[in-house]
Amino acid sequence: MRKLITLVFLGAALAVPAATAAPMKGKPTGPKPCHGKAKVMVVLKGTLANDPATGETSFQLNVTSSNRWGRGYKKATQPLTVNVSDSTRYVKSGGASTLDALAQNDKVVVKSKMARCDLRDADPAAMPALSARQVVVQDLEAAETH
Repeated sequence: MRKLITLVFLGAALAVPAATAAPMKGKPTGPKPCHGKAKVMVVLKGTLANDPATGETSFQLNVTSSNRWGRGYKKATQPLTVNVSDSTRYVKSGGASTLDALAQNDKVVVKSKMARCDLRDADPAAMPALSARQVVVQDLEAAETH
């Protein structure tokens, strides 16, 4: 009889943790997991801090405003280095342009795509490298005529 009572208590002791460990129903709490697949558009507006020449792979930008995903770059030390590649598109005066056509103090909009996870918890002092997909020069004369 003593063995039976001991086995019943032992079974009950094991059943209680198993019942409480069942997953809870409803919305999960806490931060969403970051799988690194979601890409977001980083948009930075500012002025060029240098005069890029043909063949350079980057330029300097003083950021004046940004979208939500570019806030860390705006808070980072200025000027910011923006990398460019052969696939970067340049737009000036409504048409296609090149890197060497950009001049110092030009007002530009820089667009780039990055993984949301890289930006979510990034420190403004150590932001990930920014590679431009498109650089648009904001032409003041064209804006005034519209």
